[in-house]
Amino acid sequence: MLKKGLILFVCVLLVAACKKNDSPVGIGLLPANDIINAKYIEFTPDIAYSTYNWNNYRVASTKLSNSQLLGSMNDPVFGRTDASIYCSFETDYSNTGLGQLTFTSTPSLDSAVLVLSYNYQPGTSTIFVGDTTNPLSLDVYPLLYNISPDSTYFSTGNNYYYTATGTYNKAPIPYDASQRLTYNGQSVSFTPHLNYYPPIKKDTTAYLLPNVRIKLSSQFAESLFPSCVNDNSKFQQLFKGLYITTKHSILPQPSYGSIFFVYMNTYSYIMFYYHLENNPTAPLQLPFYCGGYSTRFSHFKHDYGLASSDLQSQLSPMYDTTRYNATNNLYVQGCAGVGAVLKFPGLLSWMQSLPYNIAINKAELLLKTDMSNNDFYNLTNYPLPGRLYLQGDTMGGPKALIEDPYNFGGFYDLSNNQYVFEIPNTVSQLARGTTLSTKFYLTQYNNATFQERLVIGGNTATTPRPVKLRIWYTQLTSKK
Repeated sequence: MLKKGLILFVCVLLVAACKKNDSPVGIGLLPANDIINAKYIEFTPDIAYSTYNWNNYRVASTKLSNSQLLGSMNDPVFGRTDASIYCSFETDYSNTGLGQLTFTSTPSLDSAVLVLSYNYQPGTSTIFVGDTTNPLSLDVYPLLYNISPDSTYFSTGNNYYYTATGTYNKAPIPYDASQRLTYNGQSVSFTPHLNYYPPIKKDTTAYLLPNVRIKLSSQFAESLFPSCVNDNSKFQQLFKGLYITTKHSILPQPSYGSIFFVYMNTYSYIMFYYHLENNPTAPLQLPFYCGGYSTRFSHFKHDYGLASSDLQSQLSPMYDTTRYNATNNLYVQGCAGVGAVLKFPGLLSWMQSLPYNIAINKAELLLKTDMSNNDFYNLTNYPLPGRLYLQGDTMGGPKALIEDPYNFGGFYDLSNNQYVFEIPNTVSQLARGTTLSTKFYLTQYNNATFQERLVIGGNTATTPRPVKLRIWYTQLTSKK
């Protein structure tokens, strides 16, 4: 019994002799062998502000995604956004495709319908942003020049395109605004619906994707069918593609509208309905797809004149950042919209003032969602981004991801309503003096592909959930 008491007494002495951390915060996040000598410190950004996306010209091409964004939304925080689609179509009925189509008698066209299928699967993370009960007005226009699958197109601003004479222009890709291709030349009013269509035939269980169907003008359809069915080059020469847009939708508050994914592949097509003269009672159909080597991309237009006053004040003086030393909120938006800038010069000053070298055990950037009101945090209408990107600064602007993208995080933590970036390598470079930049750029993951948005805490003392850079470190040898 005396022996056991002696052992217990020695253990207590050993524990009492251990050195405490500067702060107990984060102890449970470190390995056991790092706890004894690790110290903790945290920083908020000295400067933080939202800005126009410095990487607006995100590549948008046939290779980027089979799903494109379409719709219009009047967001109470971020203002008006219109997502339109440029696309071309092709026919496989040729010597190089499915084989030429042979009519047994003269075909007669009944109608033509543009089918746009929503990329929506119940029970998955497929996202509609906004209020899908608000009606939108859809217009379809013919392009005046071909768009090429071998060219690079961008999701905002101007695009390069070839004219008929071969000149290379940089401007909005022209379309014939005087020629609506919808039936009777009228805008199509619709509300996005999220229900599968039941199977057309009773002997199948395959449900059709929900879609919007737009009847096209007879004049347009008859110009293509049947003369171009078996010749894709002739088809694309006469029909260079479509500009599909909801930008004419009227969205008075609180009618916010919505932006959503549309499959631009074999699920979206122009269907020609016809019959043969020798069998007029047998309806036939022939699809021309927006797939394969067809070009399709989304193009975004933002109007921040309708955004919140706080966001407008941060965006207006684009090159003057002196007023952003204290910001209650920061804003991040998809559709190649808004990003945020974070600067930590105080971190560098602190490291340079230390009389000793340090080793970084752990470093993480913590971003908290602002849940203070329904316009900021409303998961029903405004799902949050599943992931954010953090980029470092170079002389020419942001330079890719600053850490291993598979390990550094940035995913949304729904339980704690936060995003966390693990950036020990970046902070270690600052500690070693191999970099002096403490400027970071925050964007949504693939911000030209997704449409979610986010409001987070800023860097003021009154911010209930400010941005924090948390660092655990170990003191090493004295600096010489």
